[in-house]
Amino acid sequence: MDFETTTTAGGIIATSHRSIPTKLRKGSFSLSTLGIRNVVEHIPSLNMRRLRQEKYIFLSILLSMNIAIFHMSMDMSKYYWIILPIYFLRPLTDFIEILAILIAYPIRRANSRKPQIPETLESLVYLLPCYNETSAELINSLNSLAEQKQVDAHKQAIFIVCDGRCKGTGMTKTTADHLAQDIIERPSSMLIPAAYTSWDGSQMDVEILQGEFRGLPVFCIIKAQNRGKRDGIILVRSFLHKFNQRRTHPSTGILTPRLFALATEFLTKSSLASVEYVVGMDADTRFDHECVFNLMQTVREGDQVVGASGYVLADPTTSEPYSLSYLYQNAEYTIGQHRRRLRQDLTSRKVTCLPGCCQLLRVTENTCGDGVLGQFGYHPTDKDGLFRTIRSMMSEDRDHVCLVLRENANVEVRQCLRARAFTSVPQSFMVFLCQRRRWTLGPITSDVLLVARKTTGWVERLSAAASTVDWAVTLSLAFSQWFHTSDPKIGMCLFALGMFRNIWNLSIAFVSCRSLKEAIHYVIGAMMCIFFGQYVGVAVVIYSLYHLDDFRWGKTRTVSDDSSKRK
Repeated sequence: MDFETTTTAGGIIATSHRSIPTKLRKGSFSLSTLGIRNVVEHIPSLNMRRLRQEKYIFLSILLSMNIAIFHMSMDMSKYYWIILPIYFLRPLTDFIEILAILIAYPIRRANSRKPQIPETLESLVYLLPCYNETSAELINSLNSLAEQKQVDAHKQAIFIVCDGRCKGTGMTKTTADHLAQDIIERPSSMLIPAAYTSWDGSQMDVEILQGEFRGLPVFCIIKAQNRGKRDGIILVRSFLHKFNQRRTHPSTGILTPRLFALATEFLTKSSLASVEYVVGMDADTRFDHECVFNLMQTVREGDQVVGASGYVLADPTTSEPYSLSYLYQNAEYTIGQHRRRLRQDLTSRKVTCLPGCCQLLRVTENTCGDGVLGQFGYHPTDKDGLFRTIRSMMSEDRDHVCLVLRENANVEVRQCLRARAFTSVPQSFMVFLCQRRRWTLGPITSDVLLVARKTTGWVERLSAAASTVDWAVTLSLAFSQWFHTSDPKIGMCLFALGMFRNIWNLSIAFVSCRSLKEAIHYVIGAMMCIFFGQYVGVAVVIYSLYHLDDFRWGKTRTVSDDSSKRK
């Protein structure tokens, strides 16, 4: 890396980003021949030939299994002992989960725990990772943070991690340039070489921007190279935990002393003596006005509650409210959060997924310590197998919380349906498939681990097994229904279980929707899920299997061609 001569140890300081010479501002770091792999999208060095062989072996086994199941379904009387458990596993699991919700909900309501408000109000840090979002998306997200209600008395700060210098299709500036030139107010800048050790073991150069946004102090880390969302999450969570421990003089871990001192000085100048909570959101998401307060109230129910998930909905302001894509995905989001995740919250109080776009974590050793982050930050190598690589590259929302729950049997992770967040959803079918590929393969690997883990409860084990098996036999189940004739009693049982699930899905409109318009949107989308969900699921499975060894974001976050040419 080539740098201008520094005036202080470790960086170049300027009072304003605009005062930095153009050569430094637009070309802060010269890029090596890593090219697109490092600048545009982080892809680890993997043995792709071996992974592709593993993919073909797995597909051969999976396809053979589906053909065998399809063949056996043609002779139900002979193979009923194999086919019936497969047919009934998913519907029965749904029935058990919904029944558990109906039983547990009134019990939890009658024995609800009141939030314990401390004498000294907690401090909050908002963590906003970004990559190639537009200025409008970033401002939309930041505005929602600045407009949070009932948290004015709390000390707050925003940490933004910009993953490289990229711009999306149609953008005239990179996301980093938008932050520095258009969004962060009164920014000052510093370039720090080898500021921290990224999750792949390399030394990362960064540009630090400090300023504010609508009165909230902002600390922005612009990485010279893309290392993925997980890398930025680990960086900030690790710093916050060590910041809380600074009086015991702990090791600065992956941060260099220079970066740690700079970030510590920023927080102390912002009047944050410690950080109790880190609130995660995505740069294409906006929070409801009381989202953060409601998340905080959930975690306040006890020290054992170390995290809370918000209620994520499709954003009607970034989509056409009556478009098929919005209606379907909005209902899909709602149904998913009123089934397995709600059952987890009401029964075990151990939710196994905290969506990155809306979550709150208590900053403790259990969630942000070196132990859990060291496991969470495992970087795949060329010696790792296909599914270990998938787990590292596609499952950060579930991987972290599953590790926390595995290592700490007494902690709770909750869901808060009052904490609403609205996120942009794909508008084209190909982008939808790319997104669902990541959302399918990552959670499936986590479910396999939940099934195998000794401490997993029987309902959670059943749910994880049902999800895994249902995904594995999707193709055979989808095609066999058109070719075989089942016993009328079996058909009636499956119909009854399906109707029970559909009635539950439609009834969500009465407890979740806040307006008639919102209810109409949901019911239309839920009907689309009922009639077309299976076929969409088949398309997602086929696409995911075809791209099983593809670890890129694909069309979910496309970048312009000249992003890789920036020097």
